[in-house]
Amino acid sequence: MSVIDLHERIERLEQLAVTTFRERALRDEEEGRFPVENLRDIHELGLLHVAAEPENGGYGGHLLGERPELFLDILRRIARGDGATAHCYQLHNHTLWTLEGVGTPEQKERFVRKLTRGFAVSASVGSEPGRVNMYEMKTRARRVDGGWVVNGVKNFVTNGEFSDVVIVVVAVEGVDNPLDAHMMVILEPDMPGQTWDDGWYQPNGMRNARSPLLTLKDVFVPDSHVLGAPGTYPRQRWQGRFHLGFAANYLGSAEGLFDWYLEYAKSRGRTSNPLVQLRTGEMRMQLDAAAALFDRAVRSWKNGKVVDAELISMSAKSTAAHAALNVARGVLFAAGASAQFQEHPFGYFVRNIEMHCVHAGHDRTAQIIGQAALGEQFDSTLQR
Repeated sequence: MSVIDLHERIERLEQLAVTTFRERALRDEEEGRFPVENLRDIHELGLLHVAAEPENGGYGGHLLGERPELFLDILRRIARGDGATAHCYQLHNHTLWTLEGVGTPEQKERFVRKLTRGFAVSASVGSEPGRVNMYEMKTRARRVDGGWVVNGVKNFVTNGEFSDVVIVVVAVEGVDNPLDAHMMVILEPDMPGQTWDDGWYQPNGMRNARSPLLTLKDVFVPDSHVLGAPGTYPRQRWQGRFHLGFAANYLGSAEGLFDWYLEYAKSRGRTSNPLVQLRTGEMRMQLDAAAALFDRAVRSWKNGKVVDAELISMSAKSTAAHAALNVARGVLFAAGASAQFQEHPFGYFVRNIEMHCVHAGHDRTAQIIGQAALGEQFDSTLQR
């Protein structure tokens, strides 16, 4: 595909996002319907699997690939129309990147190329109920002949039941050190012992980004489905590579809300009001600052200084989240009460922003950045 053709497809996708995706989201939010139509439209444009390398059906669009800005740019544009669809897209591409980066040649053929040959969705999950340490899992894997038997519960499995492949993080039974015990396994839908509970997922926002509960009861995982050696994910610092995916969603959602607000304010004849002008200017400046930091963070991954890139990415992520929350508040005061009527996307944007922004622990992020600045010990891969 030529660069011009790719650019045209991306522009077309953004137009779909701010029109069709947004309309579907408002239609489907109450039922919490998974945005499969949107993901199919992205696939039809040839942009669903961009994080994978070209030889595996993608564009090398991840941070360390041939086109390091591509995945994040597309994610940000999708979020301008619908943050829930953007999150589903984000999880799928993060999973592709992990499968490709850690997998054996046989696993790349079996899983990555299986996903990229057509329309398919994937997922990854580490989250568990009551988890207190990001790398310490309660879900256990017990060694048996030919593989592992897995038991546990996972929550917030975005894309879950719709996925053809799910990476699940477990702890190797009998290993005390959480990093040594940390292991990734690949689940496919036909493996016995998996139970999904989509009714559990009833949030205030991001309702369309279905993230059900997954219970694993004596699930047999063959050795062919173990992804990397125990400890690979934390020791290769994979979590730190995903900060900017969240930043792109926060930033794109805020930009989409702001762009809608501008048109709304003009249509309501509010543009000459000095206080509306003031609040609009404040929002514009916050978005400009967040976007500049985001772009700087993306560029930082090119210099090979991984920890520095992780820290600036964490800063960009948290700054984008705060900008999104501030834009939501600014629109609330500047647009007036009628903007909150069901016919408008304002409420949907705000619910998604509020829900998704707390995915990361921004107090923890600030503490880690402070630890680094003060010369204390820190871990810049942590999400919370």
